[in-house]
Amino acid sequence: MNYHVVIVGAGPGGCVLARELAREGIPVTIYEKGSFSQLGHDWSDLVEIEPLAAAGFEIPELEGNRWVGTLVKKETEDEGLFEPHAIPRLKLYSPDYQAVKEIKTGMITTDRRKLGQELVEQARQAGAQIYYHREGMQLLYREKGNSLEDLEVYGVTVKDGEKGECREVHADLVVESSGYYSILRKSLPAHLDLARHFPNSEFAMVHREVRLRDREKAKNDPLPDHYRYGYHSGYQWSHVHTPGKIDIGAGVRYAFNQPDPRDIIEEYISRHPSIMAYRVRGGRSPCIVGKPLDNFVAPGFLVLGDAASTSIPTTGCGTGSALMAGLWASRVIAEAAREGRNDLGKLWDFNRKFYRDGSRGAHLAALSAVRPMLQSLNHDSLNHLYRIGLLEGGELEKSINGEFMAPPLLQKLPSIFRGLSRPYLLRTMGRVLSLAGQIYRHYSRYPAEWEAGSFSQWKTEAEKLFSRVYD
Repeated sequence: MNYHVVIVGAGPGGCVLARELAREGIPVTIYEKGSFSQLGHDWSDLVEIEPLAAAGFEIPELEGNRWVGTLVKKETEDEGLFEPHAIPRLKLYSPDYQAVKEIKTGMITTDRRKLGQELVEQARQAGAQIYYHREGMQLLYREKGNSLEDLEVYGVTVKDGEKGECREVHADLVVESSGYYSILRKSLPAHLDLARHFPNSEFAMVHREVRLRDREKAKNDPLPDHYRYGYHSGYQWSHVHTPGKIDIGAGVRYAFNQPDPRDIIEEYISRHPSIMAYRVRGGRSPCIVGKPLDNFVAPGFLVLGDAASTSIPTTGCGTGSALMAGLWASRVIAEAAREGRNDLGKLWDFNRKFYRDGSRGAHLAALSAVRPMLQSLNHDSLNHLYRIGLLEGGELEKSINGEFMAPPLLQKLPSIFRGLSRPYLLRTMGRVLSLAGQIYRHYSRYPAEWEAGSFSQWKTEAEKLFSRVYD
């Protein structure tokens, strides 16, 4: 087929996309800045089961609090995709540990490095070409006017990290799957909203370590799988991987006056003698938790994954969204390739799938409105909300799993107002949740087709709604 797709960045979404396009016989090339051994992150993350299954991975069987299956790691080995310890029920603690809610998770602890390597291998075996140590520097484009539809992306400049040389690579379609730096997207003309820079307020700083655990001392040092939700504007957690291995982490708002998440981890470890000093894996990284882009496409260009800010704002988990985006994009691009098209009208179908058909985008947009409110509350206020029952397990369960659910909370507010202290806090929460509900409904009505006037009108209303988030 005479239709060439270039994908910059071997992220989960880009690799799934490359695999699916290659299986359709569409020529596709991946340029990855790092090496094969550096793909993914050097830790295991909670990843949504549904997108993993949709991407073709065999999900293990749940037996008690253990996963059983061919892709599960053995107790004494590190081979395998999934950690053996299951977390069907997760405890959510208030910052002071005095209140706890228990939620059901639709996630499985997944080795991010092995997931990244497996996905890129699947793409290669399907026929995609992959070049490592190649960095996308900027998009090649022409402008016929000032509007989005007047843009024409026809390729990308790629730098060879080993030789230091740059060359132009022409393509019918360029896809960015390079992470939150989103260098290519930001190389577009500044007057286009697609080139939006993510401010620091839309990031969290996360640090995590996998430590060995003394099994004998663990008998008198129980450590439940839990999230300490709202701690220092973020969260702190511990997840057991095996009886002799535990994952401890913390995430805080990306701001100068916030504590170092590593210090939070060290303080937690100091209270638990079963956690040993030896670090098995780990690292730190900024994590995008802001609202998703209002548009992911331009003529000849598409962006997905962290480069499009599609993580769950309340947790920072982005792998599930990236996998689903890769699958949705593959269907749109395969049809576009068969028709020999790369225009805005055709690629717009990806926006529709993300915001309307799957409604994932509408949930993420609503949760991104709730996040700043939760981050603005101090520990005392959050502890209070836990104690009076406003932060209930059901609502928290939805938000942790990437879904927005406002009505039950809003129905409770009138009765909670009466006879309780801190009505200002409840009023603030009620206002934000009501606004988030409006945002969810607005994004659910995302324009199904590209038309400059209707999109401009929709976008103006979206901007008005989000301007009220910080009022």
